[in-house]
Amino acid sequence: VANKYTFVWRGSVEKHDSKLKAKTEALLNQIEQNHAMENEENPVGGELTADEVTERVERIKAKVDAKNLSKEERKALREMENDAVPRMERYKEQLATMGTRNSYSKTDPDATFMRMKEDAMLNGQLKPGYNVQMSTENQFITNFGIYQRPTDTLTMIGYLESFRSRYGMQSQEIVADSGYGSEENYEYMFSNGMVPYVKYNMFHVEQRRKYRNDPFRVSNLFYN
Repeated sequence: VANKYTFVWRGSVEKHDSKLKAKTEALLNQIEQNHAMENEENPVGGELTADEVTERVERIKAKVDAKNLSKEERKALREMENDAVPRMERYKEQLATMGTRNSYSKTDPDATFMRMKEDAMLNGQLKPGYNVQMSTENQFITNFGIYQRPTDTLTMIGYLESFRSRYGMQSQEIVADSGYGSEENYEYMFSNGMVPYVKYNMFHVEQRRKYRNDPFRVSNLFYN
């Protein structure tokens, strides 16, 4: 039910959050120095937080008479209280909602933006959704899982663990397409006694003569 324009991107949030904190820190330092408060025991280390901004603004107001604050300083302090602090809190909440993901939908926070192929030309479109995994044996569905990660590679170990949790056993042979091929997945399957029939994502490309004979590939370069 999530609209495709309700996205929140990690990169954008972190960028705006960093700029806001740097600007606010610089303004606070300047005002404190202007009024001989540079030797105050300000919190040191770590990133500036909304609580710290509120405390420093209140301290400035308590120690400096409003008449001694310039028009620009009063405006800056107002903006910190009414704009900077709420935005810092909002960015913090957005990053907490995102967790380890790079995006989420405002109307469906559990949904992650993934590349879909839904139009007639199968062009990729970023839309909020879930990565649904299913496995079968002898044409019977044996397990399923719903994931927030858009790539199949990163779902495989968790999915196999859920199979073991559900049945108390594990399949002896695993068949999957190249979207699941990774060193980490191979190591997991081998270490748990499974035989993987899973190609890695470059398997078919490496079979092409053009790829094998490409003189500019690192593995084909002559070392002198």
